[in-house]
Amino acid sequence: MESVDGLHPLAALLRRYAFAYTAAHDFTVCREIMVDGYVLRMGDVELRGRDDQYVPATEKQYRQFPGLGFTVHELVLGEDRAAFHFTEHGRSALHGGYASWQGVSLYRWDGERLLECRVEQDYHARRSQQRLGTAHPVRPAGLDPWTAPARPPEPEAESAARRWLAAGRLLDVPIGDLDDERDALPRRMLLSAPGTEVLDLFAAGDRVAFHVVTRGSYAGGLDGRDHLRGLPASLYASGLLTVRDGEVTDVHAVTDRLAAERRLGDRYP
Repeated sequence: MESVDGLHPLAALLRRYAFAYTAAHDFTVCREIMVDGYVLRMGDVELRGRDDQYVPATEKQYRQFPGLGFTVHELVLGEDRAAFHFTEHGRSALHGGYASWQGVSLYRWDGERLLECRVEQDYHARRSQQRLGTAHPVRPAGLDPWTAPARPPEPEAESAARRWLAAGRLLDVPIGDLDDERDALPRRMLLSAPGTEVLDLFAAGDRVAFHVVTRGSYAGGLDGRDHLRGLPASLYASGLLTVRDGEVTDVHAVTDRLAAERRLGDRYP
């Protein structure tokens, strides 16, 4: 595939996505790099159509955070897929407080423009920071995530990751591997009798990007929701992991625990 200014074309496209569109809030660029039927999937929400649904939702976010920044920590670049580990950060025009919150996003493209994004962002951490009045530090940006070559999947990476995720291992990772646990007191949503469905997954070398949903019975972990224990619940997560010698290591994932909390509350007030 022909390079663009020395970059893989998908890396070049995502660099425009990061700097010329997301960080600059420029919807002219958005319309140049996304197809008309662009789809955003976050948790159980699907926004279908760039101009009809995606742009209005993003404009709302920019009104709330008019100086919103976007820092990329890692780009996982496969032969025809890509994923980001990123942090958004800014000062809320509604609440007046600063916050930073992580996300992991997975992308598909048609060889020219973006078709789809699956993403989870840690809005629970954002809410907590605004309530406490103290923002988490932003992790360092990737030194140069854009120039690494695209990598084909290693033979066992995808299958090993899929088995590990389907076995429900994600919610048992060490403290520090989920959401904002390196910066705040852990607030994991706990599920009993969990079952995990892999919604999307791809590998670039030994690095694997994934999007999953785990369903089970709510077993605690969220403030003020103990009265909902035992009720059906779901938790979406997107993340990155590494497979070495058939073993999963270096996991970092972001869950939709705020939306999961609201799903519990909406269904069972």
